[in-house]
Amino acid sequence: MKTIYYGRTSTNDGQTSASQYDDASKQGVDEKHVHVDEATGGYHIAPSDRPEWRRVMDKLSDGGVLYVRWLDRISRRYDELNLVMQELMRMGVKVICTLNGMTFDGTATNAIDKATRDAVLAFIAAQGEADYLNRKEMQKRGIEVAKAAGDGRYVGRAKVADPTTVAAWRAENGASIRVTAAHFEISTATVKRYCTTTTA
Repeated sequence: MKTIYYGRTSTNDGQTSASQYDDASKQGVDEKHVHVDEATGGYHIAPSDRPEWRRVMDKLSDGGVLYVRWLDRISRRYDELNLVMQELMRMGVKVICTLNGMTFDGTATNAIDKATRDAVLAFIAAQGEADYLNRKEMQKRGIEVAKAAGDGRYVGRAKVADPTTVAAWRAENGASIRVTAAHFEISTATVKRYCTTTTA
C-alpha cells in the first residue's frame, strides 16, 4: 500500500518545509514520497493549483495512506476541503493527521462509520475556515490600531536573513538546501532563490 506525506508551508505562518520532512520521517514515509508545496496559501490557492498536491492525487488514485500534519495543509476553505476529502474517500485513501492521530478512512464500508467520519470532517472543515477568517480579521484590526497609534509599533514582518548571509552560511558549512532552510527557519524555495541570486 502506498504511503504518502503531504505538507504545505504558508507565506506567513512561520512553518518551514524542514519541519514537515521531519514529521514525515517520524511516520516512516520515504523521502521520495514526501510532497511539500512551499509558500502556498491554503485559503487562496486551491489544492488543484498546487503542483505537489497534484502529484499526491496521482499517486493515490488507486488508494493508499496519506499523512498530513492537519487538514488545513490541504485547504482552509470549508467547501473545498470537503470536496477534496470526499474524493480521497472515494479513492479508498486513509488520511491520517499526525497532529493528533485523527484518521479519516476511505476504506470504511459500514454506513454508521462513514456517516460519523463525514460528520466529523464537516465540523473540522467549518471550524478551520472560521478560525482562519477570525485570525485574519484580528490581524487586520491589530495592524490598523498600531498604525493609527503612530508610535512606530507597526513595522511589518522582520526579514529573517538576507541572501548573502544564507548563501555564505551554506557554502561555509557545505549544507544542503534543506539543512540551510532549517537553520534559518525559512523555506527551501527561499534558500534556492537566495543562493541563485548571490551566484548570478
